[in-house]
Amino acid sequence: MRTILFFCCCLLSLNANSAAGPEEDLSSYEKSLYSFRGEDGIIARIFQLISPSSHYLVEFSAGDGITGSNTYLLRHQGWKCLLLDRTHEMLDFNLFKEFITAENINQIFSQYSVPRNLDLLCIDSYNEFYIWKNLDSQYKPRVVVIKYNGTHLPNEDKVAKYRPYYCGDETNYFGASILAMYNLGRAKGYSLIYAESVGVNLFFIRDDVLQQSGIHFKNVNDVEKIYRYPAYGKGPNGGHRQDLKNRPYVNSTELLRGDGAN
Repeated sequence: MRTILFFCCCLLSLNANSAAGPEEDLSSYEKSLYSFRGEDGIIARIFQLISPSSHYLVEFSAGDGITGSNTYLLRHQGWKCLLLDRTHEMLDFNLFKEFITAENINQIFSQYSVPRNLDLLCIDSYNEFYIWKNLDSQYKPRVVVIKYNGTHLPNEDKVAKYRPYYCGDETNYFGASILAMYNLGRAKGYSLIYAESVGVNLFFIRDDVLQQSGIHFKNVNDVEKIYRYPAYGKGPNGGHRQDLKNRPYVNSTELLRGDGAN
């Protein structure tokens, strides 16, 4: 408990020191208490700037609910949650064993009575693009944190072909590029505000929430400037190893206008 209070005080100190700036630069807030890559500090800062409404969150690939969690800090502060993972279950944490696909995402949200006005959605799977795309528009998270494939450069519109139960093969054939995720976010009414420095997660805020807040994030919706090279492997651009099968990708523009699968 003392550690969490100290962490929150540090965030407030950062807040005070940066108040004079005309733009909000989230890079100085990358701090981890439970998360792996600074997401704790980024998410905390975002919700200092845009007040939560429902204090409800959903996190995919939640693991044991603590280790590497992007949301444990918020949950410790009283937020309600639905945690989903394909291998873990802990009812005391509202952590349930579920395998999320583009086909079942809306049924699962309905089954667990997820409120339409949830504040935070964290999506981590190998089919992030398709899952977010297929999430019914009645669910309107204020903030979306979603994994992207940083192997692909910011001018590349690439989405791995959809396989509902694909769990990766340690190559760079997974997910979607930052440009593809940006296109999806814009189509759903979200602005891209940040990518953490390790090149794993993107942060989006719903357009109307951003407009009402009056906050201007540095490089908002500028894919070239927000992009970060992946810093977690020895493969192309610092990501996972090259897919030697040379499997084909799909274009997000085609998927969004209905020309591709899902």
